[in-house]
Amino acid sequence: YEKVRKAVLKTEQELMTGGHTYLSVKEAKANEIFMQYKREDLEQGVRDEEQNAAALHFFKAKPLIDRSRVFRFLREMPKGAVLHLHNSASVSSSWVVQNISYMQGMLRCTTTSGETLLTFRRTPKEHNCQSEYILVSDERASASNPKDYDQNFERLINLYTPTPEVEYPTSTRVWDKFQGMFNAFHDALAYLPAFRKYTWQMLEELYNDNIMYAEIRSTIRKLYDESGQDLSLERAVQEFLDVNTEFVRLHPDFLGFKIIFCVYRGFEMDRLRKAVNAFKKLREAFPNFVIGFDLVGQEDKGKPLYDLLPALRDLPANTRFFLHGGETNWFGAPVDVNLLDALLLNTTRIGHGFALAKHPIVMNAVKARNIAVEVSPISNQVLHLVWDLRNHPAAQYLALDIPIVICNDDPGFWNAQGLSYDFYYAIMSLAPNNAGVRLLKTLVWNSVRYSTLTEEEQRRAFKFLEVSWTRFIEKTVAGYFL
Repeated sequence: YEKVRKAVLKTEQELMTGGHTYLSVKEAKANEIFMQYKREDLEQGVRDEEQNAAALHFFKAKPLIDRSRVFRFLREMPKGAVLHLHNSASVSSSWVVQNISYMQGMLRCTTTSGETLLTFRRTPKEHNCQSEYILVSDERASASNPKDYDQNFERLINLYTPTPEVEYPTSTRVWDKFQGMFNAFHDALAYLPAFRKYTWQMLEELYNDNIMYAEIRSTIRKLYDESGQDLSLERAVQEFLDVNTEFVRLHPDFLGFKIIFCVYRGFEMDRLRKAVNAFKKLREAFPNFVIGFDLVGQEDKGKPLYDLLPALRDLPANTRFFLHGGETNWFGAPVDVNLLDALLLNTTRIGHGFALAKHPIVMNAVKARNIAVEVSPISNQVLHLVWDLRNHPAAQYLALDIPIVICNDDPGFWNAQGLSYDFYYAIMSLAPNNAGVRLLKTLVWNSVRYSTLTEEEQRRAFKFLEVSWTRFIEKTVAGYFL
């Protein structure tokens, strides 16, 4: 009995993600230190469920995570690459308030549906506003307390609430608020000076969280300058590239970012075809920077991939897809069957893949074809797919060694700067209690392995990663994080 029991447990450990990852003597010592930190958090959660960060909603758990030695370890840990991040929700909302909203000329209006819209256009276009345009600076100056004004302003681009179960009782409620935040901010972000500052800050926040490369999803829109003149889509991509080039020049241990072109999945066919044509032109103009294609928006309410095939088939044969798929709790509906269509379209990676465990044939094919699932734990929780992240299906993906990468999706909208908070849930909630540095190292290396970096770029990335990882392990063993 004992022999069989030990053999089964040992085999399960070896079969899971990271089961055969080698640890050096120093890495093994670092693992002992990390496991001490992890046990502290786990034991605290056993003693008091209200202190069990691994089981709590992020909005309630964040203060606990911020005090955790596990989190301190993860924040210092090199994390490789982030492969699923939407640029327009990538930057901390507090930074946006203190920087973008204080830029001269920001205007605010209210649409006929009651939503706030922000812009810098001197002669505002038709924004479907029912109110007059008001200078944000004037509103702030006339407020009885500018600090309170800023806190209220931040709620336009942040989902945080101390009672998410009350404020967002359904997925529809939270998705409506979530989509409204993109709508509120998108025209202000298209203002060229704001776009440049915001994109730079995105890279700063990634770099400061020990991330060295990113693949950014963007619904690339025309920017406009100080005169209100619209610029071309090519200019928008060039602006991305210019910020990237300058940031890499000043941070030579950062490998930069590339762009995944995104289109709203709710578009009618004619508009989708126009977007496909725009992607073709941008891909031709920037073949090493615009790397692929995706469809975004709430899957439950958007058109299924199958219905969009006529437009998707117009894409060049060498187009790389990075398709959102299975970001749903439904089973046997058109929305979770998106996973099958993503597979048949030869997707390079799958965004979210929350419903993948319900489709064993597709899941086996994903593993056999080495297609990584981009797992964003906090996003899946905040957007109402799962409350207790210990119940997230990625726990099963880890157990079965389905390829996954840890991602952050829209961290600026919920105070999850960088990638460390999602890694906290990955190691504390998705992973078994006895998983440590072996799994963390595997996930970090996966982020480079499943990126679209060229062979030469990957060699350089792994070289950088080895250096930074070795330095991190040495600091850990020396007691730097005690």
